[in-house]
Amino acid sequence: MTGIYYTDMLDVLRSAGCKVAENSTTNGWQKRARSSGGFPSAPLGIQWHHTASSTSPANDLHWQIVGCPDSPVGNMLLDRTGTYWPVAAGAANTAGKGGPLAMSRGTIPLDSANSRTFAIEAANNGVGEAWPTAQIDAYFAGSNALNARFGNAPSDVFNHQTWAPTRKIDPATSGAVQGGWRPGSSTSSGTWAQGDVCGECTRRAGSAPAPRPPTPDGGDDDMKASVIKGDGSDSYWAWDGVLCRGIPSLEWVQWGFEAGLYANTDPVLYPQGFVDQLVAAQGG
Repeated sequence: MTGIYYTDMLDVLRSAGCKVAENSTTNGWQKRARSSGGFPSAPLGIQWHHTASSTSPANDLHWQIVGCPDSPVGNMLLDRTGTYWPVAAGAANTAGKGGPLAMSRGTIPLDSANSRTFAIEAANNGVGEAWPTAQIDAYFAGSNALNARFGNAPSDVFNHQTWAPTRKIDPATSGAVQGGWRPGSSTSSGTWAQGDVCGECTRRAGSAPAPRPPTPDGGDDDMKASVIKGDGSDSYWAWDGVLCRGIPSLEWVQWGFEAGLYANTDPVLYPQGFVDQLVAAQGG
């Protein structure tokens, strides 16, 4: 075996309070990987998918591990009860062509998400089936725990649709999400809004996003936050080049001032609600 295999991933999830399970089909997951082998380095983020299936965990796992010619498909299955099942501890297949995409520790190169990121396949048909609260809570808890294991920021997650916007819609649909968190929709198919997913990961982690390493020339010109469109109630803003929806949390605003990320931005571009939070964050 070559590369890195995360044979502790079930322990990481258990420590975060997540339920895990194994069966005869998952046996051997500790040494399972795509043809390229293990990860060449710590994954830069977590891929979020839905399975587009309406079957049992046993059937989903059989397809991910045995039935698909491109197996293993994803690193884990998250079933409808919020239970994680291991698929592959090494790099897996599922992202396909897409990118590049910037994460906190670097950029996922073009068409390289399979070897550079960790994939969670969540059981859902993707066309209106309810997303139970237990499954949603496990999605966030597991993603945050794994990102912490890899040394990433909580917001280092991306929807499959974000990676391959012309081919994919998952995860969907936003209107079927149950519980207190309700994502916006970024496509007519109901894809969960990427910014809402990242923001909720950060909120549930209980901390502001970690600062990115400096650029090679020592500057931080790529670390700016700026609103690009907003009317106060429905704002779209760019954080490190990632399009986000909604006004960012006060914690993000305060951290942004401390890190100097709001330097050289024009406040007239900001909706009034965001300006009020900026002022409040400075104690003014």
